[in-house]
Amino acid sequence: MNENNKPPVVLIHGMWSDGDTLHEVRDAFSEQGYEVISLTLPNHHTREQHTEASIRKLARTSLQDYVDFLVTRIKGLATPPILVGHSMGGLLAQLTAARVPCQRLILLSSAAPAGINGMHLSVLRTLGSNLFLFPLWRKVTALKLANIQYGVANAQSDALQREIFEHCGYESGRATFQITLASFTRHHFAYVSPEDLKCPILVIGGTEDRITPIQVQRGIARRYGPRCRLVEIPGCCHWTVGGRFFGEIRQTLFDWLAEHPAGEPAAP
Repeated sequence: MNENNKPPVVLIHGMWSDGDTLHEVRDAFSEQGYEVISLTLPNHHTREQHTEASIRKLARTSLQDYVDFLVTRIKGLATPPILVGHSMGGLLAQLTAARVPCQRLILLSSAAPAGINGMHLSVLRTLGSNLFLFPLWRKVTALKLANIQYGVANAQSDALQREIFEHCGYESGRATFQITLASFTRHHFAYVSPEDLKCPILVIGGTEDRITPIQVQRGIARRYGPRCRLVEIPGCCHWTVGGRFFGEIRQTLFDWLAEHPAGEPAAP
C-alpha cells in the first residue's frame, strides 16, 4: 500500500499496443493518488523500433509468454494490485488473476476467454487481411487505418483514429491465433474457471464495440456471476481507454472502487 493506503494499479494493454497506449487511464489513477505501473508486454515496440529479428521473435510469442511475464511482475510487488486490462489485456488480466492474488479486476472491452464466442462478422471485418496470413502462428498482425476506423475507434473523432493508427505496432500471430481458437473450445489455455478469480470484478463495454462486441462483455459477466458488475456505455466503441467516452468511463471506475474499496488482500 502507498501513503494513501491504496494498492498499486497495474495496467495491461491490448493488441498492437504498448504501455503508453493507456496513458489516459494511467493519468486518471495517478490523479486519484494511486501508484500506477503501465506495463509493455514482451517484444512490443513501435513499428520504427522493430527489426527483422524482433518481428520474428514477436510472431512466436504466445499468450502463455505474456501471462508468465505478468505473473512475475506482480509477484514482485509488495501487495496485490488492482489489475486493469484493455482488450487482449483484459483476457490476460483474467488469466493472471487466476494465478496470483489481486485486489480488484477491471476489464475494459475485454477479449473473450475460452468458451465464450468472440467471433462475429464485425470482428472478422476488423481483422481484415490478417486472417489470410499463413501460417498465422509464425507471422505478425497489423492494423490499417481503415481497420481502426471501422472496428476499433468507430465512435471516435477522425483525429483520434489517426492518432491511434500512428501509435499502433505489430502483434504476435501466435497470440492472435490462440485468441481466435479460444472462441471454439473451453479446453484451451485461455479458459478461466470462475472459481479461480477471488476478487470483485468490473466489466465495462461499449454497445458499438465491433472487435470485442458487447455480447462478449455480457458473457464474461455471466461467467463470474455475483462478484462481477457489467456496465454498458451506450454508443461507445472498443476504445474505452480514452476519447470522447472516457469521462463517463472514468467516473464509473472510481464510483465502483469507492463501493468496493481495496482493503485486505484477496485470497490466493
